Amino acid sequence: MSSLQAPGTTEHMSLASGQRDIFGVDFSGAKSACYKIWISHAKVSGNRLGIVECYPLSEISSAELGREHCLRFLLGLICSSKSSIFGMDFPFGIPLPLMQGLGWNEFVRHFPELYTSEDEFRDRNRGLSGNVELKRATDKEVKAPFCVYNLRLYRQTYFGIRDIIRPLVISDAASILPMQSLRADVPWVMEICPASALKKEGLYIPYKGKGTKEKVSREHILEHLERKALDLPEDIRDKALQNADGDALDSIIAAYSVFCVLHTLVPKNAICEPYINEGFTFM
Repeated sequence: MSSLQAPGTTEHMSLASGQRDIFGVDFSGAKSACYKIWISHAKVSGNRLGIVECYPLSEISSAELGREHCLRFLLGLICSSKSSIFGMDFPFGIPLPLMQGLGWNEFVRHFPELYTSEDEFRDRNRGLSGNVELKRATDKEVKAPFCVYNLRLYRQTYFGIRDIIRPLVISDAASILPMQSLRADVPWVMEICPASALKKEGLYIPYKGKGTKEKVSREHILEHLERKALDLPEDIRDKALQNADGDALDSIIAAYSVFCVLHTLVPKNAICEPYINEGFTFM
């Protein structure tokens, strides 16, 4: 694989096969987040990606399964996985017109002061936009289903930025792409979107649900990814098929999305406006 350089780095960092593990995270801002957040841990081997673990946080966290505890546990996992790349499926920013003149770093640092709750986050941005659901440039380009404060997404955006991205920025514990420079001594964190990845692959079909049709769709998606580059143990494959909500499969797609951009981890267009402030979806 080729070397790469992010804005502000003083040297190239080689991304040799297997150098960094990949974690695909299907995120949730729900009160029952520990049951909804699934993680796929993968390793690169040549031009293939092998999934070695796939689990909800409820399987490895303690008995205290509230959202606050769950997100704190996830944050700890990221901070402790210094030689890894995390693909997270929530927006890392909001549309530039709604940022009230702040740059991304300042916006993230002051996020809890700007919005004291997830509902205030949604209501204020709806008010500022005149009840129009503005999308970021990257949302339009990757055909993301929803804007960042849409009813189905706003909790993910709010708790993702407040409880994951902000602590990482404040403690300087990770490189958040493409807004921050790549550093060799910390984990790298990037935004992905499973729905957009499926659209890119021509696989945007209904796959969430308990019915036979949805299960067949999950199987079709996995078979497609396996033909291309994915190695999946039978037990993990079965887990993804049986998980009717599609969270297990989404975490696998998240890991696969990271794998797909390893050659061009920071595309040149991702380090300019508006992406450097709004965020950039890798796919």
